[in-house]
Amino acid sequence: MHRADNRGVGLSYNVGICFEDEKDMTKTDIAKDFFFKVVIPVFLAWFLFAMFKNVFTKDGVTDYFKVWLVCGIPFGIRRMQLWLIPNGGAGFQFSIGIWALNFIVGGIIGGVILIWRLVVAAWYLVLTVYRIATYNSDSNRIAREVVSTAFSSAGE
Repeated sequence: MHRADNRGVGLSYNVGICFEDEKDMTKTDIAKDFFFKVVIPVFLAWFLFAMFKNVFTKDGVTDYFKVWLVCGIPFGIRRMQLWLIPNGGAGFQFSIGIWALNFIVGGIIGGVILIWRLVVAAWYLVLTVYRIATYNSDSNRIAREVVSTAFSSAGE
């Protein structure tokens, strides 16, 4: 299914791995895809790691598990499907403990998601090099001409 075929569908997932959809990609689309899939996640991971590495370093030894937890919070809190909410009869210490547990679980989930986003960024780096290397090849030139003539004849 091409991108033009599923524009109105609410549950369409464009992973970007299918090479069939790349026939109509322009250099702007390639650059935008590279920026959002590679540059932003890698920069955010580097920024969070650089910011929290010094916080959890004691006597020259860094506790990477705590850094992983704290760096994962921005990625995992949004994806938590169940939040534990303390009831009104609970004490203050219990409430603080429950909220801390929520952030720890969010950090663990987010740490896994962060690692996955970095793996996807590495894949998109290779994919972008492939897209740029084959952008001006004859098969892509012919495919772009076919797509442009199909869209221009459909508009008439």
